[in-house]
Amino acid sequence: MRIIIDGERVPVNIRVNRDLLLALKSMAKTLHWRIRYDAANEVVHVFSPSYSPPVDQPVVSEILEPESNRLTGKVVCIDPGHGGSDPGAIGPSGTLEKDNNLAIALLLREKLEVNGCTVIMTRDNDTDVFGPNALANEELGARVDIANEAGADIFVSIHNDAFTNSAAAGTTTYHYGLDAAINLASHIQKSVVRELGTKDRNVRFGSFYVIRYTNMPSVLLEAAFISNPEEELLLASCDGRERAAQSVCEGIMKYFKV
Repeated sequence: MRIIIDGERVPVNIRVNRDLLLALKSMAKTLHWRIRYDAANEVVHVFSPSYSPPVDQPVVSEILEPESNRLTGKVVCIDPGHGGSDPGAIGPSGTLEKDNNLAIALLLREKLEVNGCTVIMTRDNDTDVFGPNALANEELGARVDIANEAGADIFVSIHNDAFTNSAAAGTTTYHYGLDAAINLASHIQKSVVRELGTKDRNVRFGSFYVIRYTNMPSVLLEAAFISNPEEELLLASCDGRERAAQSVCEGIMKYFKV
């Protein structure tokens, strides 16, 4: 984690954790300074009362006070699939998979953080992770690197499914064969199917790059089919996204037995 005060980097590099973030927030509050956390890049920005950030500086999120400590000490990496120049699948009415993935992931981050979890995002806005026009393995490798370098306890990649037949429907969670990953996938799958009321397409083995090369138990969730008109509406709606995020959060908690 990097710490930047009034635009100047502090010459330290510390592993991100919740206790440190809250300590920095407490210090800033005492000094009447502002503090923001860029989770995607693991950067804490601290601003003195007189400092005005440049207009092109990205907006980053408040550090939230946890409502519980159920996930304290846990580090979860969330990967909103696609983004930037890669829209992912496109629904019949024109909705974009990358937007649905990001919206669900941001809601999930909030739910995990208020339970004390440290959350690492591979992206928290509509951007390419490696960079524009990257090769597929470069883009996917950049996501894997974020999770591995953060030493995350688990990795969850969020996607929408798609098929040429618009009648295809349901939820699938993929793993790469590790027992712990199968356990994680099973909890998330059951929770999402129950909450969204989607067809249970089961937990399955998958050789997706992001779950094959991450060093921790990793899963890839296909929440529902964006190519199905009814499920497209579910994925694009505020209610559907909220329910999807809540169900994944509950699955993660069951995996950690908290």
